[in-house]
Amino acid sequence: MYIRGKGRNHNRRQLMKKAIIVYESVYENTKKIAEAISDGINKVEGVECVVKKTGEIHTDDLCDYDAILLGCPNHNQGPALNLVRFIDRAAIVHLKAKIGASFDTYTGGNRDVAVAKLETIIQEKLPGISLEGRFSAKVTGRKGPLADDEEARAQEFGKEFGQKLIE
Repeated sequence: MYIRGKGRNHNRRQLMKKAIIVYESVYENTKKIAEAISDGINKVEGVECVVKKTGEIHTDDLCDYDAILLGCPNHNQGPALNLVRFIDRAAIVHLKAKIGASFDTYTGGNRDVAVAKLETIIQEKLPGISLEGRFSAKVTGRKGPLADDEEARAQEFGKEFGQKLIE
């Protein structure tokens, strides 16, 4: 997508960077984190981010984005199966020159457990994505809600990721 610059250089065109967050969520906690990260990314001028659940996007459409972020809840000490299956399907697309990040939601003392395994899966199956960050958000109980300040932290993570995208 191209946007026209404003001011004296109104004929100059600037390429808008596009990011997508693909997530899986059972109790909507991971969805809230995905949306907060997207809000942060969208605060960065020149970047546009959309959020899609795994079943809402075809893997071929990932080629249209400069950045791909993948996230899910921790299920049995690993990433949610629906996201892993999505990554398996995306592997045949042969993504190139993308940056990305991964995130999870967790309960108890399981911080970074699923997201670390998710990173390994992404690096193995989607080598065209250079991972530039990880985020892990605490959920207070199995069904939620999110712990205090997790959405604000996710938004800040999104802003920092958006800045990396335009550098």
